[in-house]
Amino acid sequence: MKVAATDMSGLSFVERLSALDKPDEANDTEQIWMIIRTFLGIVRVLIFVSIIVIAEMLEEIFIANLSLAVWSLIVGIPLFVLISSLIILGNKKFLNESKKSQKTAVLRPIMKRV
Repeated sequence: MKVAATDMSGLSFVERLSALDKPDEANDTEQIWMIIRTFLGIVRVLIFVSIIVIAEMLEEIFIANLSLAVWSLIVGIPLFVLISSLIILGNKKFLNESKKSQKTAVLRPIMKRV
């Protein structure tokens, strides 16, 4: 039995292109959160890279009897966790339910094989 390509992938190429022309239905709050989330994601990556660079390059410098590499870990890891948790909490608060993954549970599961 031959199945058409559009049945396998869901939407055809033309339908996907026409969907790009439609405006997204995000409200102002969601759009503002998406911008802030992008900024937080970039800062999180910069913190991660700076932890590694500082830990590798500045081991010889000591502040309060701890090397700067240790200070980068003491400050960087909690900042990374804080920003990650802010992103998660912001997603839960500001993103619409329609943007979240839709439930795909089977309404009538097979209870017994025939």
